[in-house]
Amino acid sequence: MLIKNFLDKRGIWIGLGAISLLLRYTSSPETIEQYYSRGLFLWIRKIIDIGVGWFPIPLIYVFFGILLIWLISKIRRIQWQGFFQWKHLLQTTYSFLAFLGGVLFFFFLLWGYNYGRIPLVTQLGLQVKPTPVATLKQSLEKTTEEAIRVRTDIVGDKETALDKTYLPQNMETLVRQSVLKTLKELGYPAVSKVRGRLLVPKGIFLRFGTAGLYWPFVGEGNIDSGLHELQQPFTLAHELAHGYGITNEGVCNFIAYLACQNSENDFIRYAGLVAYWRYAAIAYQGFEREAYWEFRETLPKGLQADMDAINDNLDKYPDILPTFRNYAYDKYLKSQGISEGLASYSQIIMLVDAWERRE
Repeated sequence: MLIKNFLDKRGIWIGLGAISLLLRYTSSPETIEQYYSRGLFLWIRKIIDIGVGWFPIPLIYVFFGILLIWLISKIRRIQWQGFFQWKHLLQTTYSFLAFLGGVLFFFFLLWGYNYGRIPLVTQLGLQVKPTPVATLKQSLEKTTEEAIRVRTDIVGDKETALDKTYLPQNMETLVRQSVLKTLKELGYPAVSKVRGRLLVPKGIFLRFGTAGLYWPFVGEGNIDSGLHELQQPFTLAHELAHGYGITNEGVCNFIAYLACQNSENDFIRYAGLVAYWRYAAIAYQGFEREAYWEFRETLPKGLQADMDAINDNLDKYPDILPTFRNYAYDKYLKSQGISEGLASYSQIIMLVDAWERRE
């Protein structure tokens, strides 16, 4: 009976899931890089973008809508009388394992094997090391000067915060072009047009302590529509970097920063500088709190207004279960070989420093 059950479609999905896990953790980074990340994945990327990239609404809505309907139909077919007898529980467990196997199979096939590829730091030969406080301060001052210059090009000496009127209407296209350009300059093959969508309702991600999500089962990047306009280009670039096969969060931040600086649109460039400025400011404040606030008071009122507007907007969406969320996502990242876990987000500072020292 057990052999017969294993040979049915549920057993097949369990087997596919197990094989996917085995391949993920036994394949070398070189093998994954050559045959998956720079091979099969590129074809998968093309098929997804050509096949459903035209869809008028975010596919993540469709995905969870179909999943919900499927779950409801499964629950309605359950014979609740005698459900807790061991035979029924065994069958339910077996079905759950089949579902889990299918999830693992498609996750790794569509995107997940990229977690095992050769790290960007290795491929670029970057010498990444902890950033000294003095270097951090210099980087913050340099970014501030550049941000002031670009902001002046956009609005002159305006002292109020920038708003959505300055956000380019074709932001998705402009950001994607910059991400593609950046990845190619870094030696990463990037094909097709990964979609980047704004999701509603506002706060759908922000209330869980994140700004966006790349959902590999539909191949689209998604960002929270509740984000301040100054955060949208950088966050979208981050999610598109995921879509092109980059998994490390800090590396996606790094690519998003370079992509924003590669843009010909001043607002997108400024948004990238603001994003990096906020990471550097948090890091510097951790070492020199009083010095940081003294420095912040010297900023032009317009730049201060932009930073305050971002913080005020984020305050509208308080976190839900932050401790559990941080713990779960940290463990997930570490299980995929990102040893820094959630701390990988702030690696952007060391990566930018290493990038600027590379010559």
